[in-house]
Amino acid sequence: MASVGSILGGAFGLLRDRPASVVIWAVTYCVGALAISLVMGLLMYGTMMPSVADTSAAVSAFAGPAFSLILLLNLCLLFLVVVLMNAVFRAMLRPEEGGFAYMRLGMDEFRMFGLVILVVIGLFVAVFIAELLLLLVIAALGWIVGQNVVTAILSFLLVLAFICAVIWVEVRISLIFPLSFYRRRISLDVAWDLTRGRFWLLFACYFLISLIFVVAGVAVMSFVMGDYLAALFAANGDREQMQAAAEAFAAQQLAMPLVTKILFGVVGAVFFAVGLALGPGLLASATRELLGDPSEAAVFAAESDGSVVD
Repeated sequence: MASVGSILGGAFGLLRDRPASVVIWAVTYCVGALAISLVMGLLMYGTMMPSVADTSAAVSAFAGPAFSLILLLNLCLLFLVVVLMNAVFRAMLRPEEGGFAYMRLGMDEFRMFGLVILVVIGLFVAVFIAELLLLLVIAALGWIVGQNVVTAILSFLLVLAFICAVIWVEVRISLIFPLSFYRRRISLDVAWDLTRGRFWLLFACYFLISLIFVVAGVAVMSFVMGDYLAALFAANGDREQMQAAAEAFAAQQLAMPLVTKILFGVVGAVFFAVGLALGPGLLASATRELLGDPSEAAVFAAESDGSVVD
């Protein structure tokens, strides 16, 4: 039976059982992201740093071919993330397929790439429309009841309910990616059915993993940017002091020894590797645990190889 312990154990087990694959995923992302960032940086430098006489021409170029190229580079980075995410899903849900660190380039990756774009666009549009409706309701409430304490309390409760509704929907559809990978078809309805009655189980898992990342992120930021953050806090909103703190921090970064920069790069790669295992890995582990019933798993396996059709 699926539990918080079994789901989290599956995600952490990926770090324990397949450390070589996790390292390869981290290196692959770092190399790919660095190459894309260098190309994008050169493009931005060539576009945004022209002579004064060529400013209008540079703006036109950035709005045309340069913008298209930057968009393409960002899509390439997203596709790289999708390939690595699928590698995690493959390692946990279809390990028999193998591959170099379970990475492949095939229909699974292109299907997942399209699904990610569709989900992001769909969620953005849905949340945007819901926010507009929420603002209209709050405005109508203020017009009917008046601007007073009751209106403020009701508005706060409406916003809180909206946030809870968004979280609920995101948790309910959270398994669409690993489940679609497992079934080799987009499975929004099946993901919705699979998470029915398991909201709090999944929410607890996601909350604990998020808490781990928040604590680790705060610790790293305090170590790397502690002096800068302290200076910003001491500035108390004074723009000149904040600018001076930013300039001092930038100068400190430029003066940083190469060995230290490499060390920070390695730490960043480790964080990415752990994040990859405990992010997509957690979703794959939840999917595997929730499909643990033998009869249900058999049906999904049959659907995956095409012997059963919806």
